[in-house]
Amino acid sequence: MRVSVETANSVRVRVGACPAVFGRAPDDGEVLAWVVDLATPPVDPDELFRWLTSEEQVRAQRYRIAKAREQFVIGRGLLRGLLGAYLGTRPDAVELTYLPSRKPMLCDATCGLHFNVTHTDGIAVLAVARRRVGVDVEIVRPMRDADGLVGRYFSPAECAAYRALPEDAKQAGFFRGWTTKEAVIKAAGATVACLADFDVELNPSHPPGVLNARTELLAGDGWALAEWAAAGNVAVAVALEGSDTLVIENSI
Repeated sequence: MRVSVETANSVRVRVGACPAVFGRAPDDGEVLAWVVDLATPPVDPDELFRWLTSEEQVRAQRYRIAKAREQFVIGRGLLRGLLGAYLGTRPDAVELTYLPSRKPMLCDATCGLHFNVTHTDGIAVLAVARRRVGVDVEIVRPMRDADGLVGRYFSPAECAAYRALPEDAKQAGFFRGWTTKEAVIKAAGATVACLADFDVELNPSHPPGVLNARTELLAGDGWALAEWAAAGNVAVAVALEGSDTLVIENSI
């Protein structure tokens, strides 16, 4: 996957394995992206469960499928550990609220921290920044109905761009489109209802980007995109509010 070249207006996306203890919060010119191996999280899931609020513990116990329950506990527990460390408080004392899209955010907007969490089978990614941020992750695999999914969820312009791709680029184009679009709507606090209301670059030989937006939900200073490949043939995309160039840096 293509990575953006650094410019004067670059924001570094610092990618690293999620630690058990978090250090400093991100500064204005960076996104911190922590990758979690869900099979071997850096903190024991029983301890992470204790980091949840009582309401979240009840929510976790309602999951009937053990894997889904564990993914929630690990993802939300590590998020609370991260935010608690950055805010100087206990993980379970971090106060969260929810947008109508169900995206969690800090009740105290004055701290200037924005975050997002995503997971798929075996891997989760936590992203935190000083602007609205979104992240999505997908295992790259053959899709039996990729054409149908593109026709259903992508915009007309993206459908045409996808059909114009060479056959050997369509899988990469599909997952580029899916992950970057999901990252944008997560950053904006929108829902899948607006997936067709904006266009992203599908051609994997071109840098990722938002080409056009036709909804007020995405109005503002624009959205910067970057992508990388994680271990296990996993595609990851991050979206950040603003028109900066995002540069992936595996340096945390």
